[in-house]
Amino acid sequence: MSGNKERRTFIRVELPIECRVILKGSVYDAKCLDLSATGMSLLLKNGSLAVGDSIQVISDDADDMPHIDAQAKVVRVIDPRSCKYGIKFEE
Repeated sequence: MSGNKERRTFIRVELPIECRVILKGSVYDAKCLDLSATGMSLLLKNGSLAVGDSIQVISDDADDMPHIDAQAKVVRVIDPRSCKYGIKFEE
């Protein structure tokens, strides 16, 4: 039996869209890597985040993609060198 059982309840969908992250009034460029009903992983293009940071994520307008405007919390630093983070939606 494998010890690497998938624990997610919601399926993550690859959704590479440009977005912005707002933290304490500062705006950072980012890219959504994948999205689920409860959160997303993102790549921050400038700046850095820490576990526990409360942020707002806003996607850029695109006709063929869903619009995101959500309050979220950073729950995981996936890769600090490439600024990849896991966030959980709060609303």
